[in-house]
Order: sequence, then C-alpha cells, then structure tokens
Amino acid sequence: MTDLQKIYRYIEEHEEEHITKVQEFLRQPSVSAEDLGIRECADLLCSYYKDLGCQEVEIVETNGHPGVWAYYNADNEKTIVNYCMYDTQPVEGEEWSSPPFEANVVEKPSLGKVIIARGAVNSKGGYRMWLNALEAIIAIQGKLPVNIMFTAEGEEELGSPHFPQIIAKYQNRLKEADAVLGCGPSQDQEGKIKMFLGVKGIVYLELECSGKSWGRGPQAFDIHSSTKAIVDSPVWRLINALSTMVSGDGNTILIEGWYDKVASPSLEDIELVDKLVEVFDDRVWKESFKIKRWIDDLEGKDLILKYLYSTTLNIDGIWGGYTGPGTKTVLPHKVICKVDVRVVPNQKPEDVVPLIRAHLDKHGYNDIEIREHDRYGWSKTSVKEPVAQAVLSVYKGYGKKVEVWPHMGGSAPFYLYTQNLNLPVAGGGLGHGGRAHSPDEYLVIQGNEKVAGLVEAEKSYVDILYAYAGWNRGSSISYSSPQKAL
Repeated sequence: MTDLQKIYRYIEEHEEEHITKVQEFLRQPSVSAEDLGIRECADLLCSYYKDLGCQEVEIVETNGHPGVWAYYNADNEKTIVNYCMYDTQPVEGEEWSSPPFEANVVEKPSLGKVIIARGAVNSKGGYRMWLNALEAIIAIQGKLPVNIMFTAEGEEELGSPHFPQIIAKYQNRLKEADAVLGCGPSQDQEGKIKMFLGVKGIVYLELECSGKSWGRGPQAFDIHSSTKAIVDSPVWRLINALSTMVSGDGNTILIEGWYDKVASPSLEDIELVDKLVEVFDDRVWKESFKIKRWIDDLEGKDLILKYLYSTTLNIDGIWGGYTGPGTKTVLPHKVICKVDVRVVPNQKPEDVVPLIRAHLDKHGYNDIEIREHDRYGWSKTSVKEPVAQAVLSVYKGYGKKVEVWPHMGGSAPFYLYTQNLNLPVAGGGLGHGGRAHSPDEYLVIQGNEKVAGLVEAEKSYVDILYAYAGWNRGSSISYSSPQKAL
C-alpha cells in the first residue's frame, strides 16, 4: 500500500538536500552552442540515474553532443518514457544580478526565495526536482510505481539535430512504453497552471546574399561606402528579397503554397479553446513579454486561435558590414539573415526550404543561398489520453483550475515520440520559474500563497506519477493540498 504522506514528509525533511542537488545540476555549465561543459553535464546526469537505481545507464554518442539513456525496471505493469534536455542557452553579453553558474538562492520580490541560474527553469532546475521526487518515492516505497525509460539530449537549444539518433538506437524498446510523462514547474507568476498537449514544429535556417554569388556589388570584402553611387548593395538585395515573402506588415506569408497543408483546428481543439477563453488573461503575457498591443489588437478567442494555429516566418537577426560602436562607412560584400519558421499541423518541415527556394527563384533571387540548420515536426496528444487525464486528475484533487492548451506556440522534439513511436506525451506539476533564455533566469524555491515552492512542487510530481500508475485500475489516491501547506 502506498503511503503518500510518508513520501511527502520525506520531501519536507530533505528540503535543504534537494535544494543543494538542484544547485549542483545548475552549477555545471551545459551551453550547447559553445560546447561548454556538455560532456561533463552528461556524465553528471548519468550519476543521477545511477543513484536512482537504474539498471542501465550509458552515454549515447551522436554526430553532435552526447545523449544519455537509462532504464529503471520496477517490474511494474506500466512503462513511461521520460525526456530531458540538459543543455542551456549561452550567457555571453548578458547582465545578471547573480552569476549564472553559481545558482545562488536570493530573495525575489513577491516570490520569496528563488535560485537564479542559467537553466533554472529551462529546464535543468525543474528536472532535478523531478529526480528528487523519484528518489523520495524509492526511499519510502523501495521502488517506483512504473518502469521508466530515460532519454536525454544535449542539443535541444540547437534544434535537437541528433536526438533522432538517440531515439533510433532504442526505438524498438521505446515502442513498448505506454506514454511519455515528465514533470516540471507549470504555474505562471499568478499561480495559474498551464498544460500544453503539443508543440509547433520548427525549421531554422540562414539566408545569405553576397556580391560573389550575385555577380554584382563588392566581390571579396567590404568597400568604402562612397562607392554606393556606382556599386550595387547585397544588403538591399536581401532586404528586397525578404520583403517579397510577406505582406507589408510582415504578418502574412506570401510564399506560394505556404498555407496549403495547414490544418484547421479540430473539434477537440475548439472545445479546449472555448474553455481557455473563460480563464485566459492576456495581461500576464503582456507584462511578462513587455508588450503593449497584439497584432490587429486581437483579444480573447481570436488571439488564442491566432497564436496557436498561425504558421510563422520570423527574422531572428540580420547583419552585414560594420555593427560596432562609432562610425565606419562601408558597403558590405555580404549579408546574412537568420530565420525561424514555426510549422503547425499538418505542415511538413521538409517542405519549408523547397517552398522558400522556389519563391526566391521565381522572383529573380536565385543567387541567395539557403542553409538549413535544424528542423523538427509538430506534436499533438489528445486530452482524452490516460496520461493527460491522470495529470488533470491531480490538479482537480488540489482544487486547481487549469488552462489546457491544444499545443504551445513554441517547439520541442516531441514528434519523435508522437509521430515516430505513436506515444502520447503529457506532463505538468506545480512550481514556477521564469525569464527563460534571459538574464536572471529563476526557479522559485520558497513559494507564496499563489505559487508552489520546491517542496510542494515535488509532492505534486509524486502525485502525478502515482495517478498515472494507477489509472484505469480502480485505484483511488488521496492528495494533500499544496494550497493549504503554502
């Protein structure tokens, strides 16, 4: 018989130890773009899986950064797959109030004690809390209520280019699992819970226009800007090419065939969106992103539908010539633009570059080079799947209201599970963190009357795991109320 109260007490009694473990994981740099600490972080993750009691733990070599595979056999009926990204974004050029790899506990107004560190919320901090929760279960119960296949990668922030190699190695075994389940902080700063049942896909690429490939403009190096009177500019050429791809406001993509495969929201999607409208407050987003107005001043249901079901063509950065301080008058010999494309059901990521290539060629820009860096597809799971229902049952037990989103606007490589392995993906849990990809990224440790701290977050992860383990077997679980304990 499972005694959840004993597991809760164990988490409470080991709070300081659990905080220290979160700090240890965050203090190990793992910046994939710079290959900073990646191998060392993979080794550290292996040690965590070994401490958990996994019978199999190994580094998985790829053509890029290494992955990690581990298997915990609890001899139970159900098996879940657990995803981990152990890499983070760079910190160079950012100003932090606390060093990004010291993982210090500091006071944050209205939120109490938080850990400030790169990866605090995205997503090493929350992942270590999940492992803490698993360790607590084993300490009291002797083993976990499900078998777990751990699949970890160190390239999510690069677009997961080699994660398919990790999945392929264990594909036959992974297909035998029942679902993909992961737990992490899912509350916003107001305490609202968001549950995302899918993600958009992404294609990341570069466009380059150079005098050499064009046959006009500077051929080998930047030249004096006075020559603009008689020399063509690759920069203006690329700008003009980009302008043909979208409407004047940049919000409608004009590439032929772009929208042909975009699927309309399903009936289930519409039902979820209608419920979202009742609880969604865009003011939180505006405050978080420092945005005053949305496209076309959208609001309510129209805003949600636009956000979820719009495929996008976004310029991440564009540069050429001199961009340093002061004055340097040059006519650049080449210009590069980084672009990300978000694809929605049922768009195919592999169609993106051919469509852009055909568009540029049609408009006379056949010299502009396209370099694709990474891509992966969209992913969706039905809210009716047992793994999703199990998570929702825990929130219901807590008396919490939940925003259930058909999918999120961002991307993750979950298509490898849903499309390639036909496994449903769900997750959630209490807790809050913020400023992902930004200076002073943080994870709440103490919490307040709105947001759960580390202890209550880890308790919720325990509840979610047991809820799924007992789903459809008639088990009843009595949940503690984190709200009462805060």
